Amino acid sequence: MPEEKDLTSRRYTISQLKTHEMCDSILEQLEKAISLKEDGLILESDAVVNMLSLEVKKVMAQFDEPKEKTENLNFDKSILPKNGKFLAENGRVVLRAVSDEDYENYMEVSYECSIMRGAFKEDAFKKDLWESFLSDTAVNFSIFDIVTGEYVGYCGIKNINVENWELVIELLKKYRHREYGYHALVVMLNALTELTGKTTYRSRVDSDNYASQNLMKKIGAIPNGISEIFIHGEDLRKFQEENKDLIDDKLRKLAKEFHVAPIDLIGHVLEFRIDWKLTDL
Repeated sequence: MPEEKDLTSRRYTISQLKTHEMCDSILEQLEKAISLKEDGLILESDAVVNMLSLEVKKVMAQFDEPKEKTENLNFDKSILPKNGKFLAENGRVVLRAVSDEDYENYMEVSYECSIMRGAFKEDAFKKDLWESFLSDTAVNFSIFDIVTGEYVGYCGIKNINVENWELVIELLKKYRHREYGYHALVVMLNALTELTGKTTYRSRVDSDNYASQNLMKKIGAIPNGISEIFIHGEDLRKFQEENKDLIDDKLRKLAKEFHVAPIDLIGHVLEFRIDWKLTDL
């Protein structure tokens, strides 16, 4: 159907297509909860929200490393700055560990980057999102413009209890394509490397998110294969077949860089490896 084909346009990245499909039932539950609350059926609404929370956690868990690849290294987080404390800065940005004061700013950038914007109507969803952001296994830093003091976004490490730390970064739309992301990652990686001695990092990027790919290349990241996300086995093969028309010349060129078949970029994300050396800006 033409309407469905619009969904497979560049409004969504390739991995977000499957995310959107998986979230349909979640959004239906959300609408039901809101309707019940408006009708004064608070207990019934809360019950639906509790189920919604479980579903969201299942979806979010799909982003995590497979259990067999996860090592509980029990990293000593005390060597990193406490909530709200300064990490590092340069002439463009200043980074500090996230704190409760960043709640509204974080919700704003998360909302802008989300394809589940309807879920932000529910406090329970935002509560779970915030608690995950502040979890003991994550390390996140708020990014501020050093001149204006305005909030730009955040960057961090997804899980510090695995061997290869994965970078995360999200910026408000008005600050994208202005080198804030590059400055923030360089400042963060310099600081983390000095504090921890760690020099090897990883990043996962959608195969048609060319801006993020360029950012990774700018910080010296190199292609390091692809990884599955959300779907596996027969479901993955079916998804690839249904969306093979998304393969264009850009994806073919990218497939050569990562030494995979173009079809394999559907339903996978790109893996980058960063061997970090202290860098002056």
